[in-house]
Order: sequence, then structure tokens, then C-alpha cells
Amino acid sequence: MFWKNKICWITGASSGIGEALAQKLYDAGARVIVSARSENKLKSLCSSWEDRERWYILPLDVADHDNLASAAADALKHWGRIDALINNAGVSQRSLAADTDFSVMKNIMDINYLGSAGLAREVLPSMIEQGSGIIAPVSSVAGKFSTPLRTTYSASKMALQGFYDGLRAEVHDKGIQVNFIVPGFVRTNISINAMDGKGGKHGEMDPNQESGISPENAALIIMKGIEKNKLEITMGIAPKVRLALFLSRNFPGILARMLRTAEVK
Repeated sequence: MFWKNKICWITGASSGIGEALAQKLYDAGARVIVSARSENKLKSLCSSWEDRERWYILPLDVADHDNLASAAADALKHWGRIDALINNAGVSQRSLAADTDFSVMKNIMDINYLGSAGLAREVLPSMIEQGSGIIAPVSSVAGKFSTPLRTTYSASKMALQGFYDGLRAEVHDKGIQVNFIVPGFVRTNISINAMDGKGGKHGEMDPNQESGISPENAALIIMKGIEKNKLEITMGIAPKVRLALFLSRNFPGILARMLRTAEVK
């Protein structure tokens, strides 16, 4: 019953974890606002949802920062409030730092960090006024430690960690919870859609991603974690990633040496 009639805004809802979350939240009785760049994909997602009064399509490119305020105003106007903002929109990277155009670096930061933080900033005043709210950004284990081919991607996710840790402290007494979502390997197309050094699509499925947990399982873990107000919600963390996380916290020198020869795709 936690999600019944809650107004939940999900970005990046046209595929992967965002699509699965939108479906599971709708199934749980929530009123759902779905956003992504492709309106057609959003229409396809909602086509089987029979209760037309419980979903709203709001196309949005989170990299278009000038449009974030108007998008938030549109979302708030539709049902009068937002109970949960799940900032899922994002893009990955598959390129060496030396081979990555600066414009690509900027685009990744614009989407993953500034798009997420900027939209949270636009929604925050209404949540403070209503005295409640949930803000749940989707990060990555790459935001905990970096590897070759992921330099800017990791930087964008580490920036999210800093922003939302600070935000959580700022709003702890205002009825707002911040739940940081940290996926490991989830079976989505994130590696296929990852940017190469020139901004094109990588176009290949990461074998670790392919063997990861399903987006549907990830969505259920996220929902349960938010219900319990877990500060960080993790899923799909393979044993080798658990080891890397342990080393990054306790023995960073060992991890640094291991990463020099790590096979990363």
C-alpha cells in the first residue's frame, strides 16, 4: 500500500530500469509521470495501462537544462504535487580519456549530473512546502570507484554522490528522504547506448551487463529500498565488484594496481 496513489515522476522511463520502475509503480497503484526523450517509446510503455487517470507522459531531455524548470512546473501542475522523483535518465561511456572529445565529456556531465541535480533542485521547493517527498537518483557502482574506459562516466556518478549526500543532510528535517540507488550489473542496453569518444553509440552489449539481474528485479529492489528509506540501495553487485568496493575503501593502492591490467569492456 506504500505506493498507492503516490505521484511518482520517473526520468529515463523509455527503457531499462526506468521502464521497469514505471511499470512496477503503476502496477502498485501509483500515479506515474514518465519522461524520456522519445515520446513514442513512452506511448508504447503506457499503451497497456488501462487507468488513463493514473499516467501522464511528459517528454524531456534532461540535458536541455533550460527546459527543466518548465518541465517541473508541468509535472506539478498535472496532479498538484510530486511525491517521488526518481532521477534515472543517464548515459554511459566506452572510451579512453585521451580519445574522448571534450564535447562528449560535457554531454555526459550534462545528462548524468547536471540533469539529475538540476531537476531535483526544481522539484525541491514544492516538496519542502508540502513537508514530504522522495528523491531517488540512480547512480552506479562506477560512482564508487573508476575503471578504464569510464573516466567521465565515473566522474558524473561520483558528482551525484557528493550532491545527494549533501542534499540529504540539508533536508533531513523537512520530511524529505533521499535514497541513493547504486546498480551494479543489470541487464539493460546501457552499454549498447554508451557514448564512444566521438559521441556515437558503442553498439556492443557488455557481457557483465548481459549476465546481470533483470530490470524488473532491480525495480522491485529499488521500490522496497525506498519503502524502508535505505540511504543507499544496491543491486546486481557481482563478487568481483564487491571485492573492488572493499579494496577502494580499505586498500586503494591494491585496487589501483589491479585496475592497470583489468580487462574492461
